[in-house]
Amino acid sequence: MGKKSGGRVRVKQMGPKGGMPNIGNPMEELAIPPDQMIQLPPPVDKNMSQIWPLNETFTMNYDRFSVIYPNYLDSSKTVKQGRRISAVEAVEKPTVLDIGGALQSLGIRHVVQPYKGYPRDAESQWDNLGRVLIDLPKGNNGGVAEIGADGAFDVSSGNNEENVVQNKKQLLRVIAARVPHLTTRKERIAREKAQKEAEEKQAKEEAAAAHKAASQKASTKAASSNRKKKGKKKGK
Repeated sequence: MGKKSGGRVRVKQMGPKGGMPNIGNPMEELAIPPDQMIQLPPPVDKNMSQIWPLNETFTMNYDRFSVIYPNYLDSSKTVKQGRRISAVEAVEKPTVLDIGGALQSLGIRHVVQPYKGYPRDAESQWDNLGRVLIDLPKGNNGGVAEIGADGAFDVSSGNNEENVVQNKKQLLRVIAARVPHLTTRKERIAREKAQKEAEEKQAKEEAAAAHKAASQKASTKAASSNRKKKGKKKGK
């Protein structure tokens, strides 16, 4: 243990000659290889903006533009969740790209911000992100804008009550009426439908395979149990 010196005990430390062996990192075997690690995508820039028309990308000042969130014209949302027009006039799950396409057909200057979520609806923060800033057209007749023969807004045409947009809510109705007819929307819905059907088919096939494997395992176990019982009877 050690020698006594002046009433005290001196402890002598003992260890292997040549010092402690190098055992390395004991957790090294549990480490995940770099190629198998989950790589998180870089954070998106929530202020990213897509300006239309493109020739105004560096010159457009949209500080005073009006805001449209997809919730405003989404028939699947309630008024509390932000719907601004009736469910009959609204359209199911419009995206900011749908709204942008409708605005382009109307010739309205706008800015798409795909990563801005609607603050009043938590679901839209991840399910249907984005908002659109619009240069709400103002005509020469008391702030009334009119749709011309080509389908775009024409602030100099004569009054036509069927084609008059007097405020933002009326513009939402016009956009909602145009969104279902957009080619890009139809193609997107068709792709999503095909993908959903493929996923459902794969899930059914996997469930059927799992059920078949479970049935085979159960029958094998039952057969093995029966053989053991017969063997015991013969032994008696």
